[in-house]
Amino acid sequence: MAYELARDVAGRRIDTVVAPTSRADLLAGIGRGFRELAAAGLIAREPRLVAAEAAAAAPFTAALRRPDRAVQERTRVAAKPTVAFSLGEERPCRQGLDALWRSGGTAVAVDDEAILAEQRRLAAEGLLLEPSAVGVAVARAEARTSGALVVAIDTATGLKGLVG
Repeated sequence: MAYELARDVAGRRIDTVVAPTSRADLLAGIGRGFRELAAAGLIAREPRLVAAEAAAAAPFTAALRRPDRAVQERTRVAAKPTVAFSLGEERPCRQGLDALWRSGGTAVAVDDEAILAEQRRLAAEGLLLEPSAVGVAVARAEARTSGALVVAIDTATGLKGLVG
């Protein structure tokens, strides 16, 4: 995905990439891709990564509040039910923490109310996203700085969660 993003921005520098995060496979893969691009001299620097998590289960957010990496790796949270049903781990995995550490990234915990409000707003614009992907849009707004190019990875259709 990092290769595609770098190609699609046609030479512009991506400052931040926000991805929905549970086990952090996507986040780690994106980080690895950007490291490879930087090592090959195809991009000037790797973007900062942001893990978008449901507040009801946000182990990366909890871990990164702790100053010591060894303590961060042992962080555990009590995962509660959330509308972002594709997210929700009790512990941050090493690959996700490593991706965040390497990129100088962070994690943003988004509560269910904010997810549902943003889902309604996006639906009114014709974009139907699953709640786990909507959390990325909320986290993107928090991660954005003036003039920065922030890419939000919205990974799932809202049809996924419909019943009936």
